[in-house]
Amino acid sequence: MSVRIDEAVGQTSFASMAKSQRKWRTLLGTAAIIVGLIAATSVVAVVLVISKSDYIAWDRGKVGMPRLLNQTEVRTDDLPALVDAMSRGTASIRYAALIFGTPDRPSDEDALNVQVSVENGKAGFDWVLLAPRNIEDQEKFRTFARAHGVEPVAESQNGVSYLRVECPDIAKFAASVLTEMYHHPPNEPVGLVYEGFQWPQS
Repeated sequence: MSVRIDEAVGQTSFASMAKSQRKWRTLLGTAAIIVGLIAATSVVAVVLVISKSDYIAWDRGKVGMPRLLNQTEVRTDDLPALVDAMSRGTASIRYAALIFGTPDRPSDEDALNVQVSVENGKAGFDWVLLAPRNIEDQEKFRTFARAHGVEPVAESQNGVSYLRVECPDIAKFAASVLTEMYHHPPNEPVGLVYEGFQWPQS
């Protein structure tokens, strides 16, 4: 009888030890992942500081190093040349984000972010629904676009929703959004973040 009890106890102890070891392996594995993520984030932060970049671009759902982007400026008059340079590029990802504020709401939190981009070989204008002001003014943009004879199409990519307009002269349409819809002076520069093409042109 005592032998059977000892065997049962031994089996129970072995099972407990095995379970305990599995727990430790799981915890250690989780800890290693967390440490790895912290290290990767630290590397990105250090690189960002050293390179003095303004933005990090990281494709959702894809493994790889982030791309570091700088903000520069562009004038409304230069938009035709900008769109032309972007259209002639060959990279799979090509866009130019325009960032600007309005005199009545100059805070950075109220800045507008729009972009021109190439999708399926065609240049278009994107009203990106990320910034609070863009979300707030989306119906205003729809009305403006329709008044100019184009219908914005709701799109979503990489988890980001946006309204896209494609028309024969995207540079002219983009300029009209800035100068007519928001009365931005044509000679006053706006912030520019771009990727996938050479700018300024040499």
